[in-house]
Amino acid sequence: MRLKIVFLLIIITLLVFTGCTKEEAEPAKETPSPTTEVKSQQVSPPGIGINKGDSTTAVILDTHCWEENCSLTPDPPDELLLGVTPLHVKPGDELELSVSTSETPVSDEIYSPAINIVQVSPRGEKETDVNFEDRYLTAPTEEGKYYYNITTEWNGELIGKAIYAFAILVREE
Repeated sequence: MRLKIVFLLIIITLLVFTGCTKEEAEPAKETPSPTTEVKSQQVSPPGIGINKGDSTTAVILDTHCWEENCSLTPDPPDELLLGVTPLHVKPGDELELSVSTSETPVSDEIYSPAINIVQVSPRGEKETDVNFEDRYLTAPTEEGKYYYNITTEWNGELIGKAIYAFAILVREE
């Protein structure tokens, strides 16, 4: 009988303490959607490709925003691209950048953002602007692995910015 009373007191105590917490459960944080609404349609950042002939490399979407005056800080591309195989090219090869989307675009403007490309040293310590004309860029002439950030910006019907990262391996083969 005494054991039943002790057991009952323990259960009542546990119920009181679990039911009387002052902390409220935090609502789950919403992950921002990679889309924006234009003309009542959702728009996602387009895919970017870097091509050399029949070969292409993964260009990873790092960060983006669909608003005016976006202030974005890219992640170091060597960390973002960990485990991603870089595009193998020869010194001085010409590479083509392509912009595409799997969605039906609300505006052809999605295909023609203002584009800036920078070469980033490992760990993001140094950035060098890349000469980029008519969607073509030239690979470095020295062998090695190179990391890049691509910043795309829309300032028309679409307003926003997206940052991508890719890597190439320059080797004479």
